[in-house]
Amino acid sequence: MVLLDHRCPISEAEPYGDMLTCPHGHYEVWERWRKTSSKGHPGIHSLIAIDEYEEWPRGRIVYSSPHDQVVLYADAQILSRPDLLTVIYERFGLTVDQTQLTPDSHYVSTRRLKG
Repeated sequence: MVLLDHRCPISEAEPYGDMLTCPHGHYEVWERWRKTSSKGHPGIHSLIAIDEYEEWPRGRIVYSSPHDQVVLYADAQILSRPDLLTVIYERFGLTVDQTQLTPDSHYVSTRRLKG
């Protein structure tokens, strides 16, 4: 399984209510990957080229200022997979105790992840 991610430094995050979030949307990032992913990642490029971003389980990490913690909004498939959560924690430098896991209806995908 491949976990595609887009990260932005907290210094580039934008306010969204009491939260800080990356200003780049899923569609925008997916389209940029479509244009650039063929360089060194042919398998990933073919997947991105034929699929739409909303087909795949996805999520977003935001920083909650009032609670001094991060919130991972994601497809329930991701939140129920300890192996994926471990990769996410490592890639984003998060810890279990500082991260609130929250399913979100915006991130419900049509594809089902395999075991």
